[in-house]
Amino acid sequence: MKILSRYILPSLLSLLVLSACKKDLGDYDYTKVGMPVIDTAGIGNPYYIERYASLQIDPPIQYEGGDTKALRYQWLLYPNITNSTSGTITVKTISTEKTLNVPIVEKVGEYRVELIATDTTNQLKVNMIFTVVVSVGIEYGIMVLHSAQDSSDVDFITTANAVPVAGITPKHLRGIFSASTGSKIAGAPRFIAQERRSQTTQNWITIGSAGHMARMSGSDFSLLREDKALFRRSDAVINPQAFMLLGNGYSALINDGRLHMYTTVYETDALFSASVPGDYELAPYLAMGSYYSVVAAVYDQKHAKFIHPASLVGSMIDFVAPPDTVHPPFDLRNIGKDMLYMDRGFNNYTHAFFKDKTGNGYWLYVINFNTTDNGTLAISANDMSMLPEISTAKFFQASEQGYVDLYATDRKIYAYNYQGTNTATLAFDGLPAGETITCMKIYKPNPNYNLTTVTGWILYVGTWDGQKGKVYELQLNALSGQINTTPLNVFEGFGKVADINAKARGAGTY
Repeated sequence: MKILSRYILPSLLSLLVLSACKKDLGDYDYTKVGMPVIDTAGIGNPYYIERYASLQIDPPIQYEGGDTKALRYQWLLYPNITNSTSGTITVKTISTEKTLNVPIVEKVGEYRVELIATDTTNQLKVNMIFTVVVSVGIEYGIMVLHSAQDSSDVDFITTANAVPVAGITPKHLRGIFSASTGSKIAGAPRFIAQERRSQTTQNWITIGSAGHMARMSGSDFSLLREDKALFRRSDAVINPQAFMLLGNGYSALINDGRLHMYTTVYETDALFSASVPGDYELAPYLAMGSYYSVVAAVYDQKHAKFIHPASLVGSMIDFVAPPDTVHPPFDLRNIGKDMLYMDRGFNNYTHAFFKDKTGNGYWLYVINFNTTDNGTLAISANDMSMLPEISTAKFFQASEQGYVDLYATDRKIYAYNYQGTNTATLAFDGLPAGETITCMKIYKPNPNYNLTTVTGWILYVGTWDGQKGKVYELQLNALSGQINTTPLNVFEGFGKVADINAKARGAGTY
């Protein structure tokens, strides 16, 4: 019996183990479960994209034995971390559609975009990770400030006509202010201007609206500071009306009718102090060609005369009286008219457009503010009163290339020969029915490094039809003022265009 137990019992145990290990093929239905497969053929390489441009990925998905209609998609975006970090990595859902087509607003750097596909019937998941490198995308072009209802946004446009530079790709980036900050610009829009000095890091964009002001990076359009953070005094009134980096390197702001200034290439120090002291109320225009000793030539609409600061920290003073032996065409200290616009024209002279306070007189005053004030800065007074439709003119521009200026009514643009015949000819009358002009700007990038051949030879016109805005890119003859009938480009999808300004890269540090 001992022998029987020794050999039989282990055999029985072995049979029990084998029986337990035998695959259970009981009364069940078995289904082979497939897995979605993301086909990366042709789409798996790194994506290099300019900030604010749209990232587009359309992944082919194969699902043998499954239903692709049951798949739910999630696209995630997060920074690429190469070193260990104790901080929290921000993971952002950027889309829930199968095909990704979204603007990338993240700052310059390397990121990962991850697609997760989930079968909603069984919760099976597959994923694929893509490398995305975000680069600077707003080196050259034009900035368009436009509004809808009570807020505004900025579009950025680059064309081969305006930027004939190797490696530059035409683009239209939409809503880059709201994309960068998360909200639109509050208040009625007033201006957008670049502040760029070559060979320095001074590369900022200033945007002004009723009650709001913001400074953006000229490199990637990230917000640097806004409103009272732009002023040294906490009691500053925020009512920006005009801003410009003048030819002498001073940055000038007209805010609530007062002049504020600074001069620095360091952003953290670029803050406005109290306004220049004095009894004045300024028209919202600045003279680009202001000499160092002039500091900033501005027009006091309260007393109807030109004035300027005695120094960067001095009070407002009058210009020097003309010598007794000189009979200038007008007296800077006694203009007596309402300013309509001021711009930089030929020979770096300032072109100031005026209307008589009473009567129907219209005038172009040409002034050389780009020299030491010796009482002889007035160059010419040009009577525009008899020009066609001048009484309905709303927009003015001065050519820097020749003796011609432009003025525009609601629908027509005229070329004004102020030096020779003192007459104006119709230069453009080709807008579609129902559209009216809301903005007109000659393309004047400053600095114009790499852009000298096109500076002044393109005209941008913003229009509004009551519901939507457009921007026309027109070929301008900077010598005659004539404009080609056929636009170079027409851009749509704007609100009401309030301002258009050039954005230049400049040279050196960027």
